[in-house]
Amino acid sequence: MRLIGMFAVAGAVVLASAAPTAMATAGDDPVATVSPNTVQPGQTVHLALHNCENPGEGGLAEGSLVGGGTTARSPIGITELKAGADGTLVGTATIANAERGTTETIYLACNSNPDEVVEATVTVTH
Repeated sequence: MRLIGMFAVAGAVVLASAAPTAMATAGDDPVATVSPNTVQPGQTVHLALHNCENPGEGGLAEGSLVGGGTTARSPIGITELKAGADGTLVGTATIANAERGTTETIYLACNSNPDEVVEATVTVTH
């Protein structure tokens, strides 16, 4: 299921810190991190989503639609997240379609609870 469809039914969006070394503790709520969180276009980032109910089901991450009749997304395209050894969902993505000097949002969700969308941000440097 695509995350965009989830935005319409999501009751609440959980905001998470995107600092690569800091992890917010939000009880059992999913928490997202992106590393590094200051990037340049074309750079690869590592995504992590913690506290999914069933990590074996995986998850998804994606950026916002760019618009203008295209399916392109910024700062990342649709990215599959898979369970790591510790149950954290992980994936990598390349920063694309992002303007320098902006802060961009990445949306992440566990497939076991797709209505709970978590946000992480990256700053695209000059």
